[in-house]
Amino acid sequence: MSLVDSSGCAWPGPRHLRQVQHRQPVRCAALSLAAVVLVAGSGMAWAWNPFEAKKSPFDEVALTPGEWQQVQVKAGWANGYPDDLLFEVSSQLPGPMACHGASIQLTSGKRIDKAFSPRLYVPPGTTKQVGLRGISKGQMKDFTLACGCWKKPGDARCGNPARN
Repeated sequence: MSLVDSSGCAWPGPRHLRQVQHRQPVRCAALSLAAVVLVAGSGMAWAWNPFEAKKSPFDEVALTPGEWQQVQVKAGWANGYPDDLLFEVSSQLPGPMACHGASIQLTSGKRIDKAFSPRLYVPPGTTKQVGLRGISKGQMKDFTLACGCWKKPGDARCGNPARN
C-alpha cells in the first residue's frame, strides 16, 4: 500500500514509514527538480537554433540551365551492389550547392522520387558522392537531380552564405 501526498509523490505505507521517512522527501524533491529542469531545458532547446542566430541575406534557389552546365553528374552502380544507385556530383559553381533528392524514370515507365538523407552538400570546386538504395541495375532509364544554390535577392550568381 502506498500513500500519495498533495505534491503527487508516492510514500510507502505505514509499515515502511519509519525506515524511509527522511530519504523519500529528498528523493521526491530531487525528481521534481529534475523534471522541471528537463522540461525547461527542452523548451530552450527548441527555441535556440545556432543556424538562426542571424538572418542570412541568401535564399536557396533551384539551379538554372546555365548553372547546370558548370555541374557534372555521373550515375551508376558499384561492383557487387546492384541495388544501390550511386551519384557523383562535381561543381564548378562560385558557391556551394545542395541536392535534396533524385527523380528516377524507370524502364517500366514508372517514376520514383527519392530524397537524399542527409542532403548532398557540394562545396565549390569539389566532387561529392551519394547513394540511393532500391534502384536495381538495369531498371533506370533516366534521372533528374533536385539541386539548388544560395543567392542574394537580385543577384544572378550563386554565393556562399557562410562568407556573407
